[in-house]
Amino acid sequence: MAPENGAWTVPADAAGLFNETFFLKLGFSFMVGLALGFALKMAFKLVVLVVGLILLGVFALQYVGILDVNWSGLEIHYNGWVDWLGVHAGAFFDFIGGNLTSAASFMAGLLMGLKL
Repeated sequence: MAPENGAWTVPADAAGLFNETFFLKLGFSFMVGLALGFALKMAFKLVVLVVGLILLGVFALQYVGILDVNWSGLEIHYNGWVDWLGVHAGAFFDFIGGNLTSAASFMAGLLMGLKL
């Protein structure tokens, strides 16, 4: 919204939704999901940055001729890591669904945390 008299205003319908007790009403499962989603988003960004920089360095070393990379062997290891991650991620979400009071609230918080 445009500032009026130097102060930002919030629409009346949004002010009622996001008041000081909004997050307390959502519950513990939502808050855990929100925190986990935000942490996963930040960790994923960091991992993508580091892996990207490492790959750029490997590509540069291979281009110059200092390093020779067996890409087919690397692909086999990559597929194994992806399979391992899929199994453990499924087990993690089963654990979360069984131990939190509301799995739907957790998933809503997780999605909101990923969007922040």
